[in-house]
Order: sequence, then structure tokens, then C-alpha cells
Amino acid sequence: METEIIEQTMELKAEYIVGLSVLATIGIVTMWGMFWNAVAKSDEKIMDILKSSSFFKTVTVIGVIAATVVLSLANRLDGNITGAILSGIAGYVLGQLSGKTETTKEK
Repeated sequence: METEIIEQTMELKAEYIVGLSVLATIGIVTMWGMFWNAVAKSDEKIMDILKSSSFFKTVTVIGVIAATVVLSLANRLDGNITGAILSGIAGYVLGQLSGKTETTKEK
């Protein structure tokens, strides 16, 4: 009986899910705008940035994190699954960073 009450109180309404999705979209658009502002201030060519593999990795990681957070807050993903996804992304990012520092030291 108590678990039913707890499960009912934790379930979000559709309006909140839409609100979370809008909030995540606003965050992504804001970061996207900051990125292009930084590109405009730098001396790099836009096509060189768009063709780089790190650009697509970054966009993918941001998208996966946003989707995971929204689905988790909407109770569509279990806490264990959310933790696994986010820790996998953190491991991937940290692994990429350590690989870059090792190759820099070798040169």
C-alpha cells in the first residue's frame, strides 16, 4: 500500500515533462550560441571545426546527457540506468583527456 502511494507521488505530470524538455532545449541552444560566439571571436575556420571529429563527439555527449537527464527526471529511466549512462560518459570524456595528455608528453 505504501509503495503505491510513493510511486504515485513521484510520477511527474505531462506538463512538467514538457517543461523539462523545454528547459533542456534552452540550455542546449544557449551552449550552442556560446560556442558559435567563441568561434566567431577565434581565428579558426568554421569548416575546419565542423569537419573535426571532436566537434561531433562533443555534440553527441551533450545530447546524450540532456536526454538522460530529462528522461530520468520524468521517471522514464531508473536511477541505476541513469547512473550507468552518466558514468559511462564521464569515463569516456576522462579517457579522451588522458589519451591527449599522454600523446602530448610523448612528442
